[in-house]
Amino acid sequence: MPKLCIVGGSTAGWWTAGYFEKHLPDWNITIYDAPNIPSMGVGESTLPQLKWWWEELGIDEKDWVSECNAVLKYGNYKEGWNAPEFDKPFVTRFWFNDNNKFDQMMADPSNFNNDGKIIEENFYKEFDSPDSRADYAYHVCAEASADIVKKHCKKTVLIEEELSELPKGFDLYIDATGFRRKFIQDFTKMKISEFHFVDSAWVCPMEKSSNDADVTKSIARKYGWTFEVNLQNRVGMGYIFASRYINKDEALKEFQEIYEGLDRKPLFSQERFIRWDPMILQNPWSDNVVAIGTSAGFVDPLEATALFMTQSGITQLANTIKRGYSKKSYNRIMRRIWNDGLRFQLAHYTLSSRKDTQFWIDSQKGGDDKFIWDNYQKYSGSYQWIFPDGIWCQMGIYLNKMEYYAPKY
Repeated sequence: MPKLCIVGGSTAGWWTAGYFEKHLPDWNITIYDAPNIPSMGVGESTLPQLKWWWEELGIDEKDWVSECNAVLKYGNYKEGWNAPEFDKPFVTRFWFNDNNKFDQMMADPSNFNNDGKIIEENFYKEFDSPDSRADYAYHVCAEASADIVKKHCKKTVLIEEELSELPKGFDLYIDATGFRRKFIQDFTKMKISEFHFVDSAWVCPMEKSSNDADVTKSIARKYGWTFEVNLQNRVGMGYIFASRYINKDEALKEFQEIYEGLDRKPLFSQERFIRWDPMILQNPWSDNVVAIGTSAGFVDPLEATALFMTQSGITQLANTIKRGYSKKSYNRIMRRIWNDGLRFQLAHYTLSSRKDTQFWIDSQKGGDDKFIWDNYQKYSGSYQWIFPDGIWCQMGIYLNKMEYYAPKY
């Protein structure tokens, strides 16, 4: 029987163990979990694909929703990503264009104002009506999601030990050590845009308030953006910023001013600082070691991609093994999935019209207004992509980038 060694008991580690138990039951699984290594605990906003993940693990929704303090997420609330004269709060929904509804509505000029660029308010209300095909995701406690999978693992052997080298005798190893990437065999980085500037965060859980919404709030700030993620027992909040434009102490002061201005009350006495190198491994599977989760890469938590990329890395690995495909095939698929998410993240920065700081001015140097509509045409009516066409067209509406729109039919 093949033997799998997982190093790291984080979300990535336990999710891998649970999925292999369910879908590769002939594998013997051992997980090395160092109890003194804290989990990063970021990534509580998810995409709709997470529902399928729990179904594939065989864990009932009512069980994991309760233990993960999860709430339904109906979309993403955006504010501040445009210059003040163009910006207004906007909620993107999980809708996709399987019936070319967007193109049909665009054929009616009455949906536009005189200059043909700004969508009237009633346009989006109809576009996002209850009759449209919409979906939902969740806000979850990422650490709790690892614990519940751990409870459901029946065959995995747990060894509480921090490794300095990989133990011998296993056929495949999973590096789930996060940003430490302790056992990666190939550190070659995938080429990503030079305009991915954000690389740091201040985070802190907050007390709940009466006006918390079941949407992920992504609000652009002077040097990045803040998130607010509502859970049953708290609100996750953080400031994602670019350290080349603001130092960590200045960013902390700005973060504190932001949450105090919102009358948010921290649950911890001290905010937590996180720093990362924005990068993706060119070959997450090298030799007999596979990087899963943030070990494989991390660029920006925008648009809830962190947990999805962990999920994708695991499911694609299991499928590759079951079908007898090569590690080269796995690496190619993962690069495609990463690029899909990175393109959508980057558009938030490069297509903004803000000019209030050098961060936003420099970000726009990588912009191309046609970019949104090229992707709208490409990702036609399907969830085979992380962000299908309906998500791209909503981005075009919000960022006021309509001049390159062309119907698909």
